[in-house]
This record gives sequence, structure tokens and C-alpha cells, in this order.
Amino acid sequence: MTKYIITTESGSDLKQDVIDRYDVRIVPMHVTMGDKTYIDGSFPVTKAFDYYNESGQLPKTSGSTPQDNTEVFQQIFADYPDAQIIHIGYSAVTTVSFNAARIASEEFEAGKIHLVDSKNVTLGLATIVEETAKYIESNPAVTPSEIIAFVEDIRERVRFIFLPKTLVYLHAGGRVSNMAFHGANLLNLHPTIKVEDGYLKSDKKYRGSFERCLKKTIDDFFKRYNIAPETVRVGGSPGVTTELKDLAYSLVAEHGATNPGAWFDTGTVISSHGGPEAFGMVGIERP
Repeated sequence: MTKYIITTESGSDLKQDVIDRYDVRIVPMHVTMGDKTYIDGSFPVTKAFDYYNESGQLPKTSGSTPQDNTEVFQQIFADYPDAQIIHIGYSAVTTVSFNAARIASEEFEAGKIHLVDSKNVTLGLATIVEETAKYIESNPAVTPSEIIAFVEDIRERVRFIFLPKTLVYLHAGGRVSNMAFHGANLLNLHPTIKVEDGYLKSDKKYRGSFERCLKKTIDDFFKRYNIAPETVRVGGSPGVTTELKDLAYSLVAEHGATNPGAWFDTGTVISSHGGPEAFGMVGIERP
């Protein structure tokens, strides 16, 4: 049987237990604060929030380099010379990472590294990686083309949405105009962000307290999509209160998602754009 190793970027925010369970290899992305550049995941996410509060500048996030990918690929082939690598990449339209992986793959034997764009980020990408790992485990005789076909199918059915607690970070990053920012504050609006075809797009807007908007976000998510409840996961950036976490769990349970797993913590790459206390959820639509 072929030995498959999945690789993905650190911006997937993949949980350590999943990394360990399926031997997923992580290619680092990068975060720059001031004149220092750090490896994503090497420091607490709250450090990025502290940097913004102190400097008024957002951390700058950057994708993986060809060298980052080369080092990971080399280590895999050192460990498993006959392995096949399945690289499930962070949305190619949002970062240079996927192209960097393509460039790096050209240094190796043809047909040994297979690249596929997840068209997703953070929790959405993590979901695709974990589901693919389960698929490979359950189908030990599967071919690389079948794995790629599986990823390409599931990525079109993954629905990921998040609700920022504040628009300050999106506004500072130029993703929200001055008019929209001040209008949202004046009217107490909370717009949601969805991932569609790899892009982060503004979606429905809700008015009122963050708790009320969270309730509407979850309710509309299930009304809008034919979600398989066992695939639902919830999470967010640092700062979400225990009360709001409990509320989210109880609300998704009302829609049949009784086992959403442990709270999913987003990392620095996405949190630097969405800010603290953002809520996110993902689910896979039925075929």
C-alpha cells in the first residue's frame, strides 16, 4: 500500500491531536510585527492583539515560501522515501503559499507531490484536511487521483462563516471602508464573513448585541445550508467568553449537531484580520 503524507500550512490552525493522529506535516506561514518576523504558531495569538493595541499597526501576515515547503517535503522523503505527498493548500487566491508549494514541488521527482487548493482558510481548511485523512485511512488502496477528487468534491461543500466581535481590525486592514465601519458602529451592526470560492466575502449583517447576532448567525447557517450535523465545528479567536461558547454549543445542538468537538482556536494568521473574540463555525453540506 502507498504511504500518503498530507501537508498543509500553519494557517489551517489544525489541532495538535489531528496532526499527531494522522502525521500531518505543517508548512509554516509568517507574521511580522515591527521589524521582527515570526513563524506562525510560535507565539500566543494574543501577542498580535497586544502589538496592535500598543502600535496601532496590524501585524503583517505572509504565506509560506518555496524554501519552507522544500524543507518539509525533504523531511518527509527522508522519513518515508517512497511516500506520496498530498498538499492541501490554504486558499490560493488569498496568499502566495500555494504557488510556493508548486515551485518547491518541481525540485522533486515528478508524480511524488500532489497539490490541491482547498479554497478555504483556518477552520474550513482544517476540516478538509481532517476529512481527507479519514478518507485515506478508510481506503488504504486509494490512488492519488482519487484523493484529489475527494478533496475537490468536499471543498465545494464546506461552508465556513465567522462573525467578528469588532470591525476595528478589518477596517485597519482596509477590508472595511470608513463609511461601512462608522455606519456599523452607529447602527450596532455585525456583518458576517463567509468563504466562497476561496475568497473572504462580506455576508449577512445582523443588528443588536453580539449574543443576539451570534444566535442569528447560527440559526441562518442551518436554514441556508443542508448541513450534515455531525460535521459541524465551532470556534473563534482568543477572548470568546465561556458563556458565549456554551451558548454556541447549545444552539448548534438544537439543530442536531450534538457532537461538535472541542472548541476550535484560530491562529494568528486569521485572527490578525478578524480581531479578538470573533466567532466561527463550519459544516459540510450533504451531497
